[in-house]
Amino acid sequence: MAVITPELGQRYRDVEARLRTPDWIIARLFTGTDGVEYAWIESTADRTRRKTLALTILMDPRHFQPLDTSVAQKA
Repeated sequence: MAVITPELGQRYRDVEARLRTPDWIIARLFTGTDGVEYAWIESTADRTRRKTLALTILMDPRHFQPLDTSVAQKA
């Protein structure tokens, strides 16, 4: 099974959501002052809805499912 390396523009779906929720897109990747790698994700339906998650949570298939392996292209 191939491991997907997270990149800006990568889309994910929250698999734990009880209701149908919009997909999330990686807007920023960074290392916190605590040395942990984080992803700042935004809702594709409302870009003002944002979450900051440890990258290990985003990459855990029990929490999020990657939707594609290519980075979203800007028109």
